[in-house]
Amino acid sequence: MTSKSQETVVTAQFSPRAAAYVTSAVHSKGPDLEELAALVTGHGRARVLDLGCGGGHVGFHVAPHVREVVCYDLSDDMLRAVAGEAARRGLGNVLTRRGAAEALPFAEGSFDFVLSRYSAHHWRDVPAGLREARRVLRPGGRFLCLEFSTVDMPGLDRIYDLFSFKVIPPLGRAVTGDAESYQYLVESIRKFPKPGAFAEMISTAGFSRVSWQSFSGGIVALHSGWRL
Repeated sequence: MTSKSQETVVTAQFSPRAAAYVTSAVHSKGPDLEELAALVTGHGRARVLDLGCGGGHVGFHVAPHVREVVCYDLSDDMLRAVAGEAARRGLGNVLTRRGAAEALPFAEGSFDFVLSRYSAHHWRDVPAGLREARRVLRPGGRFLCLEFSTVDMPGLDRIYDLFSFKVIPPLGRAVTGDAESYQYLVESIRKFPKPGAFAEMISTAGFSRVSWQSFSGGIVALHSGWRL
């Protein structure tokens, strides 16, 4: 998929309902967000990039613990909604910037953390996005990526497949008025590398001390890598 077609797909899928994604209780809460916030706590001078921020929920959770968060996304409409919500919450250290993961408009070594929550499966070129994430980290900086995965428990995998294709799109329609984006979500997750393969890609991009931890029977994986 070309960069233009990828941008068109993502913008068409998510921009029309940006406000719904920002305010959705399903997207704005969860132990995964608390985990990311806990991992940056104690780094009060840190500058954080929320890569592929979507509704901005990572940024909103970590902003009270760091100096600055840049919420970065392809969708102008999403970024406007994120900026509005940050202002409503009084989070003056949350900024927004538009662009693609594969060409980050930041100088080398700009951030202490690059965080990504369920964004990487949307990237047009995952290896390029990973290389860019490493480039903009300062030496000693950390990349943390939450991503959907494949279920690794016998029996549960079939149930999850049924849930993904039969339940998630209607649920998306009920929560945000948007079933099509959730169908796209399920399909893009199916094409994404399994955790071990994704960890290899992170290592190949130049990260050190790469690790990953699986949650919920393999539905979600938290990947970590350092620029050393």
